[in-house]
Amino acid sequence: MRLAIVGAGPAGLAAAHALRDAAGIHTTVFEKSRGVSGRAATRWRDVPGPDGPVRWRFDHGAQYLGPDPDSPIAGVLRDLLGDHLVEIEGAVWPFDDEGVLRPDEAREGGARWTLADGIASLGHLLLDATPDLTLVQTARVVRLDRQAASWSVLTDDGARHDRFDAVLLTPPAPQTAELLRASALPDALADALGSITYRSQFTVVWGFDRPIERPADVYALVNVVGEKGSGAHEVAWLAVESDKPGRAPESASILLAQMSDAWTEAHYDDDRASLVAAATKAVETVWGPLPEPLWTDTQRWRYSLPDGAADGAALAEAADLSLFFAGDFTAGKGRVHLAMEAGRAAAERIRERAG
Repeated sequence: MRLAIVGAGPAGLAAAHALRDAAGIHTTVFEKSRGVSGRAATRWRDVPGPDGPVRWRFDHGAQYLGPDPDSPIAGVLRDLLGDHLVEIEGAVWPFDDEGVLRPDEAREGGARWTLADGIASLGHLLLDATPDLTLVQTARVVRLDRQAASWSVLTDDGARHDRFDAVLLTPPAPQTAELLRASALPDALADALGSITYRSQFTVVWGFDRPIERPADVYALVNVVGEKGSGAHEVAWLAVESDKPGRAPESASILLAQMSDAWTEAHYDDDRASLVAAATKAVETVWGPLPEPLWTDTQRWRYSLPDGAADGAALAEAADLSLFFAGDFTAGKGRVHLAMEAGRAAAERIRERAG
């Protein structure tokens, strides 16, 4: 069997990794960008220092891996990542819609894992552990053609990749629905995915040349949804990114905020200076006054978090066409470990299809 996987994010690469030892299955992954890992993303910035440039790193998408420590995917991650896996220390406290900390509502969380070189190295480690995979990068898939039980994959550079026996689609649901419609595939499939809405989210990052003062002994703060909050604060997540290893020089710090979807929509087209100024004002209502940063950065995620899962029964029927799906839209939440679980589950269905 020749398998095409669209998307080199956690779901697609986890599926390819799960099939690495499947006899007779050869996998090709198509990725529209130059990188891998999708929204499990790490950015770096080289900042001048007394002895030359110093590299700062920050995870501007997914913040950590958070599986149940006793789950199968946790075992997979431990085996795959080994010494690269690091547990994030420190508490996560909720705050309400008024910016008041609610330590009494802090949950006993499961694992919060990261990788020493940044969460984006997850994709590279998956690739290293899947040696026979073919990776095609900077190639956005624009159409799928099916003829005589065989798939062709057409990319935006005009190339046509023929004779795939099965296809696994992993991009966000709106992009997958668009691809299905462009491919003249059954409307029910596109409708099942097109009904999933996503929250957009800005990430804003501040780098400081000193340790940052904290409102409490915490790693991160999160806007609570429950009795004392609706999740309506302008800041959704606020964390000391430099608590992760290898992110900032000694005695320096990085603060990272992920803003609410309403705030993101209101500031979607702001220039960077206005965006950072508005985000700083919102963050200070929770964290307190911030010092002057050494540098700042921003990232706008159009498809950050899904608001539910697609109709699994409708998607399952596509297996008759040797067409499969996996990602946050099948998991129903934007979590890296859930996307990986979805990819591995799709791999098992593909394995069964291959006999």
